[in-house]
Amino acid sequence: MINIEENYPNLWQVMEQIAKLSPFQKKAVFKYCEIAEQRYFEFAEDVVKRMLNVIDRDDDYEYLAKTYLWYTKTIRVEEMYFAKEGHYRYSEFDDVYEKVYGRDDYMINYVVGLGMTQIFWENHYEIFKFFLDQYIPIVKDFKFGAEIGVGHGLFHSEFLRGCPHMHSKLLDISPSSLEMTLRMIKATGLDPTRAEPNECDIQRKIPLDDGSLDALLMGELIEHIQDGEAVMAKMAKKMRPGGFCYFSTAANSPAEDHILLFGNIGEIRKFIDGCGWKIEKEHLGTLRNMTVKEAEDGGHNINYAAVLTTK
Repeated sequence: MINIEENYPNLWQVMEQIAKLSPFQKKAVFKYCEIAEQRYFEFAEDVVKRMLNVIDRDDDYEYLAKTYLWYTKTIRVEEMYFAKEGHYRYSEFDDVYEKVYGRDDYMINYVVGLGMTQIFWENHYEIFKFFLDQYIPIVKDFKFGAEIGVGHGLFHSEFLRGCPHMHSKLLDISPSSLEMTLRMIKATGLDPTRAEPNECDIQRKIPLDDGSLDALLMGELIEHIQDGEAVMAKMAKKMRPGGFCYFSTAANSPAEDHILLFGNIGEIRKFIDGCGWKIEKEHLGTLRNMTVKEAEDGGHNINYAAVLTTK
């Protein structure tokens, strides 16, 4: 077994803090480390190092652990609501903006906690691998890109690292997310001026020219938007011929800021097709080793990621 404490000390310190604060999460985190591949530990250590640089706090390891546990708890609350009611808590974007995106202090904790799930949730780690292995290689020589809904910045920093000629635009309604993404790019050892931040509500206006993009990231975006179909169709027009989009979403995936509900994978594929996109590659992920059918029948979370082109 890998000696995490010796070989991956930053990851270990966060794990130790989680263990102190939550025996239940300790079991889940340490259990996964017993079966994880070597690549996982290298990735996780690197993510923690960058997160430490980004947050720049005296209580750094404890803060990463606490925000991860807090975020996990918010998801559990929404899962219980969804299981009881059969729908997400919010259906109006203004309600979500007031609760999450419009509160800088809340949003910082939210995106840090979400970022930590990339290393402590197996389904999120597998999606990140799909992004690195299946998307980055086909856009590595492209020059003009954008990400809509930048979150914690981990995806965009890897996007710029894997595409050395890329200059991109960052579009997000949250100034906290934009700032964190620029800090994450810098923490990755890259020039943050390669990415131009744009604070905007893409449901009202998308500040991109038609036919201007070689590469587009729309990871975990659509479920946050009230009229996802309109945005998805408009984004198809922003692509150049031969361009590629990284897209991810989820079915039956309650969270405080999720609005658009997909009930199964068929609904996601139909949505993509109806908005002018074509699926080139895709990845499906479930929890607790369920089959996709078991997850669909039981109304459980299914993660979906794809490489898309326009029709």
